[in-house]
Amino acid sequence: MATGRVICVGETLWDVLPHGEFLGGAPLNVALHATRLGLSSAVVSRVGADVRGERALARIRALGVDTTLVQVDPLHPTGIAEATLGADGSASYRFPHPCAWDALEATAEALVAATGATVVYGTLAQRSVTSSAAVAQLLDVAAWRVFDANLRAPHDDQHITVEGLKRADFVKLNEHEVIVVAGWLGIEPTAESLWQALRTRFLIRSFCVTEGEQGARLWHEDAHVVQPAFPTVVADTIGAGDSFLSMLLGELLRGSAPVDAMRRAAKLAAFVASMPGASPDYDPSQFRNA
Repeated sequence: MATGRVICVGETLWDVLPHGEFLGGAPLNVALHATRLGLSSAVVSRVGADVRGERALARIRALGVDTTLVQVDPLHPTGIAEATLGADGSASYRFPHPCAWDALEATAEALVAATGATVVYGTLAQRSVTSSAAVAQLLDVAAWRVFDANLRAPHDDQHITVEGLKRADFVKLNEHEVIVVAGWLGIEPTAESLWQALRTRFLIRSFCVTEGEQGARLWHEDAHVVQPAFPTVVADTIGAGDSFLSMLLGELLRGSAPVDAMRRAAKLAAFVASMPGASPDYDPSQFRNA
């Protein structure tokens, strides 16, 4: 596994909701929570030279996250996600394009930061050839490659996803993504069957599935952990899975037992789901000591 440095690569955007705009993007959310939880973390992303870009950089800095690897695009606007919330708090999105993170570059500084680090990546930022090539370059120098697929229609591309699996050491999917990916691989649509396929076809070493109210499951080294969800009143689910992943990775990198890492991750995710937006304020100790 890698050092405790976590580099998250991909989209930075504003979630545009009926009750306001919230800074988001899965890679940024993971970096925000990783930093808050005491990890050395940075995000490799790209924003526009516009008001939303300026606000994003200011907000990221205010949250204590390193912005030196966030590029400013002179031509394309800062990305947005037009989000619609369901009755259960779940969100669906529309992503106008092209936007700044479609032109992401693997700069010399980003390559240095990613060398020997844990690199977290997904599929959405790879919808453009330019950004996909940048992600590939960063994965070439990483020590631990964490694939959080984060499939978002209509950008849920089979080829990009399978290529992402080929590069990964650790894969995180939700229960809906398990069904989709299993269908693409031609296997039974269960987490157990997919785990067997991932470890044999792609040599994946660790696999986590989040299942909403049913909790989450982890296969890691010799452990198989089934973690129930913590009861909560959901405000929205934006960022809950990202906070879960940040805590889980952080605890595993620190050497915590998988069962403890999963319990702490589930507790944090429940809290984030109970609050609006992807990055509510919290005291990390109340979750890391759970």
